[in-house]
Amino acid sequence: MNRRIYILHESEIIQKGLLAILKGKFNIEIIPFKDADELLSLQTVSERRMLFIIDPDRFQHLKVWQNIKQRNTVKLIGLSNSANQTYDSCDKVFLLNTAPGKIINEISGFFDNGNESANEHEGEELSAREKEVLKLVALGHSNKIIADKLFISVHTVISHRKNITEKLGIKSISGLTVYAILNQLIDTDEINPEDLI
Repeated sequence: MNRRIYILHESEIIQKGLLAILKGKFNIEIIPFKDADELLSLQTVSERRMLFIIDPDRFQHLKVWQNIKQRNTVKLIGLSNSANQTYDSCDKVFLLNTAPGKIINEISGFFDNGNESANEHEGEELSAREKEVLKLVALGHSNKIIADKLFISVHTVISHRKNITEKLGIKSISGLTVYAILNQLIDTDEINPEDLI
């Protein structure tokens, strides 16, 4: 049975960040979709194990889900910014500020592939200084500039970045940027999406 992960979200930043986070954890084809029309091509596909990460506020009630679910093993994971909403069509819903490790665990459980290598630090909270470093990394600053802004050595910046990566389980700058946005460490107005490419 073929396995695939689909990301259906209108935000390019969230799509690219999820793509970066998941590619580092799974050896599975990951396909981003920008709108529901692209899902129509999946109505005739069968015998696949498919996981969709969607914006449930926009995409949970599509009629196409029924057709896809009839022929495939499907799981819908919602990524929402509202804790007060109920999403009946989704199998699981996470808030946008959920730690990536929790979403990765949910995906691992669905595919039961054991590809995730658990890190002893993953899931730990970031310190205040690590959050400052993360914010500057997400804004595209070099280690030298971060060191100058925070009045610390470049070696200390590198150590903080290593700790951030271990705690969050995120290795790419675009993934760290999405984490910083979702956890309100930076505002989307502060960044240029082209810098994430």
